[in-house]
Amino acid sequence: MKLLIFDFDGTIVDSKAVYYSIITKHLKKYFSKKQIQEVIEIGTGLEGLLEKMGFSFLSRFLLKIRIMRDIKKQIKKIKKCREVNSIKNLKARKIIVSNSYSRFIIPILKNLKLKKEFDEVYGAENFLDKAEFIKQYLKKKKISCKDCYYIGDRVADVEVAKEVGCKSIIVLG
Repeated sequence: MKLLIFDFDGTIVDSKAVYYSIITKHLKKYFSKKQIQEVIEIGTGLEGLLEKMGFSFLSRFLLKIRIMRDIKKQIKKIKKCREVNSIKNLKARKIIVSNSYSRFIIPILKNLKLKKEFDEVYGAENFLDKAEFIKQYLKKKKISCKDCYYIGDRVADVEVAKEVGCKSIIVLG
């Protein structure tokens, strides 16, 4: 095992409640709470969520700014997932590839004293397609997908691992 690729939300941190409440706050004037939660559960990240809900490019841009601003205000409420401390014992290269933005991930990692546990962090601003990004990363770093695990908390994460051709581990946050 040469590389461990971690999803962030629900795998490293329990950010679901913060995300849901803030996204729901911003979208409830357009959609029901049930509609919002159904789209959030797909796990596409904020850009994909807003696009799936039919917002124009400009509306998505403005909503993302407002939502991210409110999420940053709530960073102290975000806690580590239960088994995250065991990451320190893993003797492999560890990276994060997340649908969250790096400007959100990095401050949380610092606040939870986890930043040094990861060699690299890639957020939603680094890719359009997570699986394609990981494939390119593996190629660039000359790492076989057989030497790689993708760790996430959703069925969508297992699908990403299958598309990449690496092994997957699904965890309960």
